[in-house]
Amino acid sequence: MKHRILLGFLGMFLSMEGHASYAAEGFWGAEDIRGAVRSYMASAGKPIDAKVAIGPLDDRMHVPACGTTPDIAPRSAYSTSLVVHCSGPQAWTFNIRVDVDGNIPLVPTQTTKAMTNGPIQQWRIVVPRVSLPSGTILNASMVEERVSDVPPGGATLKSLEEAIGLRITSAVSPGIALTTRNVARAPTIMKGETITLSAEGDGFSIETPGRAEEDGYEGDILAVRNIKSGIVITGRVAHAGLVLVR
Repeated sequence: MKHRILLGFLGMFLSMEGHASYAAEGFWGAEDIRGAVRSYMASAGKPIDAKVAIGPLDDRMHVPACGTTPDIAPRSAYSTSLVVHCSGPQAWTFNIRVDVDGNIPLVPTQTTKAMTNGPIQQWRIVVPRVSLPSGTILNASMVEERVSDVPPGGATLKSLEEAIGLRITSAVSPGIALTTRNVARAPTIMKGETITLSAEGDGFSIETPGRAEEDGYEGDILAVRNIKSGIVITGRVAHAGLVLVR
């Protein structure tokens, strides 16, 4: 027991002096793991200063030396926590937090599955970039895809293609996963929208500007106002911006 403790202190001293890790003595200490994290950050294009906190790790600890370079990956694409995993000769895993400039995400260049006794499955979700009030029609500047290691429910939107063009039915905050409960298909024509009223008959076709008095989807009959006369009439929604009247 005393011999192992002495080996641990010797390894820690060698690490502090800039030498190789405990691997030479069969053990790794806290500074070896921190060194592996610093190497990972440097290879990812995010080198960190020696004063940056990497932990929690007990400086008195020692674990079996890793036979190969440990697998290191973010727990998720928007996290400052890393999973450091050694697969052998004796497996061990540490969850490490890296405080980089007050929580700059450790986003890998490619989506990576973290290791905790096996791969952690990841899922894509869609979240707002900014606060969005009810009635907002979603466009690409308002939302983004993120990766989550928490399984999303079946109602969760999982791609930008699903979200673009939908309407927010209740106000949402940035970063909240969008689901079918807070979005709905946007109307083809929205109340207050300026549209074209079109009337056709035998040998004639007339078009005039109008304004929708209510929301309507393609094929719906809705109330519209003739802007020139001010008269409210009804018409059928043909497509976006066009209502056919008799």
